[in-house]
Amino acid sequence: METLQFGDLNAELDPSTEGVLKIHLSGRSSSREAGKTLAPLFDRVLGDAKAQSRGLALHFERLEYFNSSTIAALVQFIRAVHEAAVPLTIAYDGKQRWQAMSFDALRRALRPFETGGSPAVRFRES
Repeated sequence: METLQFGDLNAELDPSTEGVLKIHLSGRSSSREAGKTLAPLFDRVLGDAKAQSRGLALHFERLEYFNSSTIAALVQFIRAVHEAAVPLTIAYDGKQRWQAMSFDALRRALRPFETGGSPAVRFRES
């Protein structure tokens, strides 16, 4: 497992599961320019997933906070993953009210991008 740090945000890259690259996020994502801050992480994991024919699983359960700039960066990443035809699962802690509300809103916002009955991303509440 490899850990990367982006300010107050930590990302643990876990390739141990067959066919899936897991990214466990913890800490806080509060950069006003989250797109620029997270681009190296998102570019790397998408490149690795494509090269290794793996799906991606973003785990937000241990994240303490993210701002609207992070949501915008996440939407752009989801679009890129969808265009690359890489399966994506987003796991979050539904017991944390802010996470439940944020990911419910994100799920609704992504509906227009679903094509042919195939969701752009699979959400998993823990």
